[in-house]
Amino acid sequence: MTKSIRILFVVAESYPTHRPDVEVLFGRGLAGIGHRIDMVMQASSTLVASGRAPWHGSIVMVGPTADGGSAWSRARKQALELRHDLNAILRARPSDYDAIQVRDKFLIAALVVLIAKIRGMKFFYWMSFPMPEADIANARAGHAFIPIVSLLRGKLTGWLLYRWILPNADHIFVQSERMKQAVSEAGIRAVAMTPVPMGVDPNDLPQARADNGRPMPRALRIGYLGTLDASRRLEVLVETLAILHRQGTPASLLLVGDSVNRQDRESLTELAETLGLGPHVEITGMLPRREAMQRILAVDIAVSPIHRSPILDVGSPTKLVEYLAMRLPVMGNSHPDQR
Repeated sequence: MTKSIRILFVVAESYPTHRPDVEVLFGRGLAGIGHRIDMVMQASSTLVASGRAPWHGSIVMVGPTADGGSAWSRARKQALELRHDLNAILRARPSDYDAIQVRDKFLIAALVVLIAKIRGMKFFYWMSFPMPEADIANARAGHAFIPIVSLLRGKLTGWLLYRWILPNADHIFVQSERMKQAVSEAGIRAVAMTPVPMGVDPNDLPQARADNGRPMPRALRIGYLGTLDASRRLEVLVETLAILHRQGTPASLLLVGDSVNRQDRESLTELAETLGLGPHVEITGMLPRREAMQRILAVDIAVSPIHRSPILDVGSPTKLVEYLAMRLPVMGNSHPDQR
């Protein structure tokens, strides 16, 4: 019988989460076959109770949070998160856990390097996105809320990640083969890394539609599901719609999602209005996952455009897989994982 693994997993996602690589892989997957995966998360809002909650046979330690978008609220939220993470880690003992694993957090991961060494525990790091590089790129492109803050954060977290955290990790999980290659080029041993591409939970998808050879509608419905961040360059979809209209093809565009930066969404709306496409472009904003999936089921072609860049090339996208699982016709561009 395989020995049960005991891991304390500190993640950047808030609770509750529906990310497949957290909820499905570690929850229903690893915890479901007898491994103990205790999670450390921050509540998604002040309406979510903090404390210890059952989680797939293990527990999730939910920390308090602060609501609001002001600088003070964000700073207080981060302070509460840091205190909660640190308290959970300081209570971790070799008698309780074999390893401490951190996902996409830098200051806590830097401290765990020391704590794990002192206590004789393994330290694993899960890197789902090149956040330092994204901060620097967004600052230089003018997409950051406060560019100088984003630039300095990117430089600091990049130094911590590549000079301290990753070199001292017992093992590193990355999002794709391309990310493994990129991190290796930064001086990290390839043998210390394992790519874990994203997947989807088929039980979390709505009933796949049955076309039954139905005729195409008079107006072609094109749909995109995902973030509307400026770094995704989704203006290409609005421009494509304009080309279709100029060629005499009636079509509409449905964008299911939103951006953290309100300006990113407004820029797409303004472009549509400028091109005379306002009535033909709908942006839903953030929707509950089930409702978002139901909306995308109504389109005729689902698109998965991933702007080619060093940052997005290392990702492991799920949109294309979700579209196909729902039996939607899909159009996607060339991308390492999507290919």
